[in-house]
Amino acid sequence: MINKEFELDRLRTTLRTRGLDTNIVDQIVDKARAEIDNAMSSRLSEAMAAAIAAGVEKRSAEFINDLQPAPNAFQLETESGNTDFSTPPYPMLSRLLKEAKPMADGSGVYKVIPVGSSKTQRPRISDNIFDTQKAIAAQRAEAAKRQYNKMAPAGSKTQFRTATSKQSSEQWVIPAKEKDFTIELSSINSELDQALQEVIISVIREYEEQF
Repeated sequence: MINKEFELDRLRTTLRTRGLDTNIVDQIVDKARAEIDNAMSSRLSEAMAAAIAAGVEKRSAEFINDLQPAPNAFQLETESGNTDFSTPPYPMLSRLLKEAKPMADGSGVYKVIPVGSSKTQRPRISDNIFDTQKAIAAQRAEAAKRQYNKMAPAGSKTQFRTATSKQSSEQWVIPAKEKDFTIELSSINSELDQALQEVIISVIREYEEQF
């Protein structure tokens, strides 16, 4: 594992042995450090964008909002430490039957439910969100996705289903959603580590050859 500070100290020693003035050496090393840091910052932004794109692909605002650069490492992590935001199946029947109407024969209750339209539009999560904007956009998209809208778009044909207390709860279930980002985050961090080593080697070598 290549260490930035160790390599900069090695560059400092190399330049001194070549007879360069101490002040000049310090300036060169500071410039090399700045180049490395700028390149690392750029790679980290690219990695964050890739992680956000993975969150967008699986439509997980929770993952996107939890993302952050690791405080003491050139890596990405989640604030919670969790990388699996999958959700289990969610039975909806009891919730749907709130304020339901009694059946004519008194044998139960029912409620007519609008379940979609012919022109359903999937809420969009922007793939260009970052920092505060990424959190706000993702939260709004998730809220829009969950919104229960009884007004169908103009020109569409609303579809209806009837929920009743006689039905099995298995007839009204939101399917489980796989939102595990363990592999994606591990791959992104592995690429970050490789990029860091390549940046350090490239910058140090450039200054060694230049002076």
